[in-house]
Amino acid sequence: MKSLLSRVESKKIDKAAAMLKVLAHPKRLAIVDLLGKEDKMTVTEIYKQLDLPQAIASQHLITLKDKGVLSSFKVGTKIYYSLAIPKLIDVIDCLEECCVDI
Repeated sequence: MKSLLSRVESKKIDKAAAMLKVLAHPKRLAIVDLLGKEDKMTVTEIYKQLDLPQAIASQHLITLKDKGVLSSFKVGTKIYYSLAIPKLIDVIDCLEECCVDI
């Protein structure tokens, strides 16, 4: 079997590594999990659902968006966030399965 480095171009591997780094935070994983269950959510809906201070939620959302994990759009005064790559929820599901016996 070919190694990852021979199957996937380095630019894509670098992007994947950057996404995994940004996901390596419990609150960010929770945001991705939440958005994997909903089509789109506002900042207010996210911070209330996760019981986070608004400023902390906003900080994490900006970080996730900057790394390409989330996308956003504005309607009036509200900003809606969604997963830029819906398959990322599979990563969350895999982590959940892997951590069952820990």
